[in-house]
Amino acid sequence: MLDFNVAIANFMRHVLLILLVTIVGFSYGQTKNSFPFVKFDKVILYDYEPSGEDPSLVDTNEKIISTVKIKKQIQLDTGSISKLNIRIVNKRSYGQVTAMCFEPHLGIVYYLKGKIVRHVLVCMTCNVLRADIDITAQHQNKQGPAEKPYYLGDGMSKSFRNFLNLLLVKYNLSHQIKRRSAFD
Repeated sequence: MLDFNVAIANFMRHVLLILLVTIVGFSYGQTKNSFPFVKFDKVILYDYEPSGEDPSLVDTNEKIISTVKIKKQIQLDTGSISKLNIRIVNKRSYGQVTAMCFEPHLGIVYYLKGKIVRHVLVCMTCNVLRADIDITAQHQNKQGPAEKPYYLGDGMSKSFRNFLNLLLVKYNLSHQIKRRSAFD
C-alpha cells in the first residue's frame, strides 16, 4: 500500500510540473504574440482598391481612409475570427518568400465599440501580410546585420494562403488566388 501512495505522489508531482510548464509557456506566448488577444467586438474584411500610391486602408487617426474605394465589406462570424486569430500568429502560417509589389486588396480590421483597434493588409499576389503591430511568427530566416535585420521567410505559408483564399471565395471577394499560382 505504501508503494501505491508513493507512486500516486510521484504522479501528482509530474502532473503539477507539466501544468506549470504549460501555464508559463502559454503566458509567454500571449505576451510575445499579443495580436489575437486584443479586445474587440467585431472583425470586418474589406475588399478594397488602394488610393493612389499609398496601399493603406486605415489612416493615422485609426479611421478608414475616405479616398479608398471599398468594393465590399463582410463581418466575420465568431468561428472564422477564432480560426484567423489562431493562424495569424502561428509560426507555421509563415516561412515563405514574397514578391515586392505589395498592392493589398484585402483589409482585416478589428473593432471595439465602433473604433478600430487593429488592422492587417494582405496582398495575395505578392504573398505579403502586414499588420499594424509586429507579428513575431513572421520573423523567419533572419538576414542582414543585427542592428537592421530583415527576414526572407516572412511570407505566408501555403496553408495560411489557402485559409485566406477560402474566405475570399466564401464571401465572393476579389483577388482570389488560382491553383498553381507563384506561391502555391
